Amino acid sequence: MKPPQLGLSLMACVLLACAGPLSEAESKFKAGLYPEASEMLASMERSAAGWDVQSRAEYSLYRGLCFGALGDLPRARFWLREVLSIEAAWPRALSDADLRRLRVAAEAADALPE
Repeated sequence: MKPPQLGLSLMACVLLACAGPLSEAESKFKAGLYPEASEMLASMERSAAGWDVQSRAEYSLYRGLCFGALGDLPRARFWLREVLSIEAAWPRALSDADLRRLRVAAEAADALPE
């Protein structure tokens, strides 16, 4: 049996491993570097499935926002639906700022024709 501290240390390392690149992709998005942000997020897609709820919600949001910014509305809608379902199952999975971004993006995507 592992000592509790070792388990917590391992969990902290896993959280930091996903937070670094995700934060960098978000920064690129916020700087208007949508292709670069999208490329970074795409490279994380496989590992993102195993992340904690908050990180997956954040990942899905920025994935959708990037696709929207790049004009790929079907993919943007897919990822926005994904984060909406995460947020419905786990309210407060997103920060207040990201929740506002989600609401604005989802309304804008719904307003555009399929």
